[in-house]
Amino acid sequence: MEWWQKLFNSPIYFELYEEADTRKAVEQVRDIVRLLDLKPPARVLDVPCGYGRHALEFARRGFSVTGVDASEVQIARGREKAEAAGAKVDFRVVDARRLPFEGEFDLAITMFLSFGYFETDEEHLAMLHGIAGALRPGGRFLMESWNREFEIRYFDRHQVDHTGDVVEVEEWEYDHLKGRLNWTNTAFFPDGRRDSWWHSIRAYTVVEMRALFERAGLRLDAVYGGLGGEPFSIESEDAIFVATRP
Repeated sequence: MEWWQKLFNSPIYFELYEEADTRKAVEQVRDIVRLLDLKPPARVLDVPCGYGRHALEFARRGFSVTGVDASEVQIARGREKAEAAGAKVDFRVVDARRLPFEGEFDLAITMFLSFGYFETDEEHLAMLHGIAGALRPGGRFLMESWNREFEIRYFDRHQVDHTGDVVEVEEWEYDHLKGRLNWTNTAFFPDGRRDSWWHSIRAYTVVEMRALFERAGLRLDAVYGGLGGEPFSIESEDAIFVATRP
């Protein structure tokens, strides 16, 4: 089982992150709509969508939304939340490397550092090919990622975070031969529970991302330092890529 399958099929993900991430998604979707001057009822593809926090917010704003994710657990949670909210989202269990769409969407989004999970560049390229193919000509793709240069410049092997009354200890490493940032999270709960999980993400530079986009048939139009359209620099924590299918 891949590390991302283990994590995103685990209830600990929802326990630690669902509440705060759902609140954050409202602001993120607002910023995306403003940045791209997007108007309903444009068709939006959220890939991978997780439990649909961005997809549901787009739907609430009047957009026609499809959300795909490889995790049956995440999709099931998304469907539950959509039913509870009275929102219409087409949630599907789909592997991002094998998207079944052709020329259907005005916008595709990849949020929450969800690119770079796979083992090979070819798998990541397959995901981008699928996204490009899913867009209508002139359709746009927005990817939220980290700024690899910032992460390396301020690399910190040992980090401690707090999620409510849960303490998370992170142990990081950089694999320079594979270009991957790997880390282990260990969560310490106030009731004495302890749980650990591993991440491994291919940390692409902006230049590498542009080359992948071009190979996938996407034209990179802009790189921002945030969803608010902030200028990108080496000091930007985030990299927001905006591309178009010609």
